[in-house]
Amino acid sequence: MSDSVGISGVESAVKRSQSERIEHLLQLGCASLGTLQGVLLRISDDFTEVIARANASLPPQLTLIPDFPLVNVMALPQRHFDASEEFKHWTHLYLGTREFVRGRLHTCAGHTLVLFFVPPSDLSVEHLDTTKLELIDGWMESLLFHDARNDSMRNQALYEKLQSVANIGTWEVDLVNDTISWSSQTRVIHEVEDSYQPDMETAIYFYKEGFDRDEISRHIKCTIETGAPWSSILKLVTAKGNEVWVESHGMAEMIDGVCVRLFGTFQNVSKSMELRLALDKQRAEAVEAYNARGELLSRISHELRTPLNGITGMLQALRFEQREKIRKKKAELALRSANKLLQLINDVLDYTEISNGRFTLSPSDFCALALVEDIIDVFKPLSEEKGLTLYTQVDVPKNTYLKGDAARIGQVIDNLISNAVKYTHQGHVRVHLSLDKSEACPAIHIRVEDTGEGMSKDTVKSIFTPLIHGDKTSVSRNTGSGLGLTIVKQIVDKMGGKINVNTALGNGSVFEASLPVEYASCTEESSNAVSCIPKRLLKVPLSLLVVDDNDINRMVLKSMLEQYNYYADQAEDGQVAIDKAKNRRYDIIFMDCAMPVLDGVSATKEILEKGYLAEHGKIVAVTANTTDADKAACENAGMAAFLSKPLDQSAISSILKEVLLNKEGLVQQF
Repeated sequence: MSDSVGISGVESAVKRSQSERIEHLLQLGCASLGTLQGVLLRISDDFTEVIARANASLPPQLTLIPDFPLVNVMALPQRHFDASEEFKHWTHLYLGTREFVRGRLHTCAGHTLVLFFVPPSDLSVEHLDTTKLELIDGWMESLLFHDARNDSMRNQALYEKLQSVANIGTWEVDLVNDTISWSSQTRVIHEVEDSYQPDMETAIYFYKEGFDRDEISRHIKCTIETGAPWSSILKLVTAKGNEVWVESHGMAEMIDGVCVRLFGTFQNVSKSMELRLALDKQRAEAVEAYNARGELLSRISHELRTPLNGITGMLQALRFEQREKIRKKKAELALRSANKLLQLINDVLDYTEISNGRFTLSPSDFCALALVEDIIDVFKPLSEEKGLTLYTQVDVPKNTYLKGDAARIGQVIDNLISNAVKYTHQGHVRVHLSLDKSEACPAIHIRVEDTGEGMSKDTVKSIFTPLIHGDKTSVSRNTGSGLGLTIVKQIVDKMGGKINVNTALGNGSVFEASLPVEYASCTEESSNAVSCIPKRLLKVPLSLLVVDDNDINRMVLKSMLEQYNYYADQAEDGQVAIDKAKNRRYDIIFMDCAMPVLDGVSATKEILEKGYLAEHGKIVAVTANTTDADKAACENAGMAAFLSKPLDQSAISSILKEVLLNKEGLVQQF
């Protein structure tokens, strides 16, 4: 290159003081745009000269590089995705990058100068702020084309505007004269007056006491001694007492190995730091949730094996057992294991609904005393088996009917008593249930006391968290799926109730819960569950159809119906059900929903539309799909009731009795 003498070659346009300003501008531009490096290039016919660089990772000793592989400079691409592969290879070879964004082309003293900025790998050039790039280009133009003395006011205005837009200030420490200067934006970040004049001690004192203040002091000391630059994000306490995150960059000017000046940039990065910390927190929570879910699945997998072993083992033994009493005992054990398995599955489903935000309440009228007594009766034999005394006190008037989600209320009572019985190995469990009438809105109050091992304070803090039952060292407290109390807490919160625990390690526990309810306007006759069918009704004939693609499910339901001497027809899918209903008007069709050929919802619609059902007849959904959406789909199709698998005998009785009463009334009319 004929006149390649560095900056001095164009000193008519770029003086020594301007060169320093250009480097400072590049540093400020990199910080403002969030780019990895900034480079000012001078282009001639034969070579390209690197005039100034900031945060650059260019190959060492590379000042003169071959010219661009372009026909003319005006064809210089604006961004890397506009460039040819040949040009991208050139930037990769000589600038160390394949991605870039450039500023305007400036012609100065017969040469073309241009700014190049290189983004970090995680930032696309599409997201670079073009307004800031234009400001940087404007200031560069001022430096290149105007005398610094005549245009100092314009330079300063552009400079301050750039700092304000980027929220970046500058600072300088003259170690020879012991003075510090701050730009206006640096003062804004510190929330001090324009006339404020800091010294080294007060400038450092703004950093938050402790780690942040110690860290900035360490950076300054290291840079003064070695000349190494620093970059750090620390907390600052402003003059008005506000805590902000600031990103500080510092560099040294060394003369004969002695630092004579420190200078750098200063940016308020509170918003980006808060976002980063929030993302870090979310990431940590996601990892924790992932690990917890994995542990939960592992625990559930283990817990499933116990009841499954009981079911399969007893059923296999029943095949060869001839003694009636032993057969009955083994059948009871299999049934108990099945109930335990069902409870575990219900817990998992409930927890899943809660976790996914699909948890809803279904208020209905119920008899409070009947609900409570039914639950307590279940735990009497369980307590006797463990050698525990179960004390119960139920202060609920006999004919009190309430409105609330009876199933969820029962679940809370059941889980609290179950938890007490499970973790108490000797002594007693005391249950007190009452109706609190002290407030305008009545509430069911549950108090469960046990003489179990109790819990430490740390354990109590996490007792309603899945999988956590007690200290890791407590083996007995670290068994089970760990979902029962979590579900209890969620139900109580959903109902607007309260729950608390009083316990001490080695001294048992007391759980107390209060669940708001309403008084129901119904009577005992209208509210009581229909589970017993009078003998006179069983003389009324019924035509029944069981529709399910699973032959075992059909057999189970047929067996339940046969207890009342009713024998049902069978269909393996919705289309077969329609064909059978066409030839015989059924009183009740028990319809599965998910089936091949034709699903239950579609079959129901066609049967009702074509009038293939008896006048008083009902189609009852029998399905394992129990979400609100599934229930709504069944209701919209015209199904009169919804039963979830596995089926309960009392639910079948209720359906039968309702239809029998309707049919009896119809028969009597004639």
